[in-house]
Amino acid sequence: MKLATSIQFCALLLAVVLHNSSQAQQNAPFGKKMPATAPALRDFVPPGWAVENQVSGDLNGDGLADIAAVVVEGKGSADDRQRGLIVLLASAGKGYSLLGSNGKLLQCQGCGGVKDGVNVAVKNGVLVVSQYSGSREYSVYTWRFRLDAASQRLQMIGIDEEDADGMVGKGSTVSTNLLTGQQISESYQYDEKRDRKVILSSKKSKVAKSMTLLEDAVGSQ
Repeated sequence: MKLATSIQFCALLLAVVLHNSSQAQQNAPFGKKMPATAPALRDFVPPGWAVENQVSGDLNGDGLADIAAVVVEGKGSADDRQRGLIVLLASAGKGYSLLGSNGKLLQCQGCGGVKDGVNVAVKNGVLVVSQYSGSREYSVYTWRFRLDAASQRLQMIGIDEEDADGMVGKGSTVSTNLLTGQQISESYQYDEKRDRKVILSSKKSKVAKSMTLLEDAVGSQ
């Protein structure tokens, strides 16, 4: 009985993995399906695209270094090439599997003006993606994704938005927790002497909870 149960569980687990890989492939935004598994990041980057930056970190708690990479389209001028995001799970001695990809979240390379740029990080199992744009007046959007244990998909759990005037040091932030529906809006004044932001006002509110997956996330273009 135990053997039968174990076989059923393994079959179910395999079906979930194959289903998730299929969905990740179907949602590939780069005009061509990516492999479900491959030895290295370069094998997932579509022809004509290149890695702009990448980061390693453990996204599923297995102690292995997974990969999140920002890729950029090779065609077009230097200021309007499309960006995309690819996330891979590491397998011990077996390369990587495609966890998800998105070509709608990030603005094109150079479209953000003087402060154009994208940073990715993995902190405590959470994938953090930040996009910068503007010049004197600038904006920073930050999205947070965490692996959902039930679906084995990356789910957006939070969004932060900052708008500021670098000349006068004033700005505002809106931080939204999509799991709890709690939103905190603040205004601040940057204090140069103490090198920190001084909060001028803060307000808490409630918004609708969300279950947005990485593949479905759309950014501010």
